[in-house]
Amino acid sequence: MAIPPPPSFRSWLARAAVIAAALAAVVAGFAEWKLSRLVVGGLGDGFSTKIYSAPLVVGEGERVAADRVLERLRRLGYRTTVSTEPAAGEYSWNPPRLDVHLRGFLSPRFRQPEMRVILTKDRDNVWSVSGSSAAPRVAIEPELIAEISGATKIRREPAAWPDLPERLKQAVVATEDKRFFSHWGLDFRAMARAAWHDLRRPGEIHGASTITQQYAKNFFLSPSRTLRRKLAEAVLAVYLELRYSKEKILTLYLNQIYLGQDGSVSVAGVKAASRFYFGKELSELSPTQCALMAGTIRSPYLYNPFRDPAAAKRRRDFVLSRMRAEGYLNPQELASAQEETLGLATTRPSRPSDESYFVAEVLRQLVPRYGEDVLFRQGLSIYTTMDPLLQGAAERTLRRARLQGALVALDFRTGDVLALSGGRAFRETQFNRATQAKRQPGSAFKPFVYGAALEKGWTAASLLQDQPQVFQGLSPESDWKPRNYDGVYLGTATVRDALARSLNAATIDLANRIGTQSIIDFAHRLGIESALDSSLATALGDSEVTLLELTAAYAAFANGGFRVPPRIVAGVEDAQHNLLEVSVDHRTEVLEPGIAFLMTSLLQEVVEKGTAKSLAALDWRLPAAGKTGTTNGGRDAWFVGYTPRLLAGVWVGDDLNRKSNLTGAKDAVPLWALFMKEATRDDPAEEFSKPQGLASAVIDPASGLLARSGCPTRRKEVFVSGTQPTSNCPLHTGGIAGWFKRWFGRP
Repeated sequence: MAIPPPPSFRSWLARAAVIAAALAAVVAGFAEWKLSRLVVGGLGDGFSTKIYSAPLVVGEGERVAADRVLERLRRLGYRTTVSTEPAAGEYSWNPPRLDVHLRGFLSPRFRQPEMRVILTKDRDNVWSVSGSSAAPRVAIEPELIAEISGATKIRREPAAWPDLPERLKQAVVATEDKRFFSHWGLDFRAMARAAWHDLRRPGEIHGASTITQQYAKNFFLSPSRTLRRKLAEAVLAVYLELRYSKEKILTLYLNQIYLGQDGSVSVAGVKAASRFYFGKELSELSPTQCALMAGTIRSPYLYNPFRDPAAAKRRRDFVLSRMRAEGYLNPQELASAQEETLGLATTRPSRPSDESYFVAEVLRQLVPRYGEDVLFRQGLSIYTTMDPLLQGAAERTLRRARLQGALVALDFRTGDVLALSGGRAFRETQFNRATQAKRQPGSAFKPFVYGAALEKGWTAASLLQDQPQVFQGLSPESDWKPRNYDGVYLGTATVRDALARSLNAATIDLANRIGTQSIIDFAHRLGIESALDSSLATALGDSEVTLLELTAAYAAFANGGFRVPPRIVAGVEDAQHNLLEVSVDHRTEVLEPGIAFLMTSLLQEVVEKGTAKSLAALDWRLPAAGKTGTTNGGRDAWFVGYTPRLLAGVWVGDDLNRKSNLTGAKDAVPLWALFMKEATRDDPAEEFSKPQGLASAVIDPASGLLARSGCPTRRKEVFVSGTQPTSNCPLHTGGIAGWFKRWFGRP
């Protein structure tokens, strides 16, 4: 068999071309697959989703103490200044005047432009707004409360090309790749210089990677130092240069690069690093701060200004000298910049954390809508209703609870959940007792019984039978014998007294007379979503509910009869600020305003003279309405209450539902008071708003009818107009004889 001739040079060239084309196709295919996984904006393997609090609105109609405003500014990284012209992110406080240059922000529900405003506070903690804004109110931007990036724990935030300061671009290019804008991904002069250096000093490594190569290595490849990786890096760099503009590549690089460590969280990208190191937005960075950040790229550990300020300053000055060498700075600018301090944040904003019951509830609600991949790696911005100062107060309060506890606070006008904590410590247990635990509410459910009765024409003066009763079961052993908590029965009691003293027997009498279905319908209409049993025991809180739904259902009593579903997520945007969802106010009238006010009046009696009267001993001074709840064996303790401005609910109990001898008055009321005193310390002692269509009359509680001169006990009672009694009390004498008997104690 003849030996075939060796292939010609031309055939070798053809084969090489085919192989090169195949390799190019493989590289291109791999790159396109990898690039297709970039989220919008292109940040490597994705970037963190950010969860924000609600903004702080200051101005007309909003009462906020000065220390709360200043605390929010400090937490956001605003800096104090003595300048009469504060820059963005600066403020000066000369009571009662606050001169602040707001950074401005845009969220699904607020649009606050950057501007300097002067806020002046009056004695009632109401602020007036003056300055460049004609609006009666302004908003301080939301606080970043958590960043979610799955197991990677990377803090990234997208920045577009126009967001990047010119001095930062210059500093990075001058230091990392001075011919970036003229090469095609590979700098052959730098490569030749590095090779010559390596030959002369074999023990040293002299880099020559361009910015494009660095991005290709960080995004596509492993960090291993091998010839194969360097060749792949070079090929990918050229491909990227063909694929993208220089502006796009530099933007990708500055968004992706690792720049430091904040505890267990990696800080990546210049936008996140700007906040981490300086407490500033990118637009607020000075040239020296841009140089410091550019210098950190080579080694975020060695040049960490918090760890080694001297090393960081030497590196920054080197970057400034490179900027001068490349013509970006003149000699005077260089000298001035090198004299400046590092300009680090003096008060670093609190580190955001996902270890929060509030944040966990946000994610629990959104995962079914977006899926984990979108939620954890595509850089969503989630705006919530949280007040971070109230959230902190809620978490501190629950650390004082016996056993376990939960607390929620709502703006009953809108349904916004301002604070939510589902346990004593999130790190110990992530089970959220505010939203996931269903427990018997006990007497905290009774307001729905009495509200249903008022709708049927009953009044606060109507009489109920407060006597022991037996409800027969299938056998004597299964007979139900509801009893009053203290074992004392009054015989008869008005609706007001029965609710204030939480009389079980009187409540069952009322439920039996109006029917359990009307109670169930009433509770569902106000916002109770859990299934309710049709037995009379439901009137005493036998059916299980969550703390959040129970508290939110009280909102209709507080806001004039409107149901407002509890709202935690205010809006969601994608990485390019496209709106994905926004909440809208949803108010449904479920009660007549007069009925709502009557319920508030009855619940005020609970606080002033009933089962929650211990509030007075806890130094509580504001008008309040609410109801305690205790279940059999003291397994659960509840208190849901509200002031004219805020609604909050507290639950205390044992996760294993064991008998614990808890009571609403002893265990839940003190926690409610502790939280609400902090939450309402800005509020004046205003009364609950009284609607039209009400009438008042002086009655005798013993009969529920109009009091006569001889009635020993008299009470001014409020009624829906037309339901007030018209008959006189038959139990006592009227006229002068009655007066004489009352005052001189004669029968």
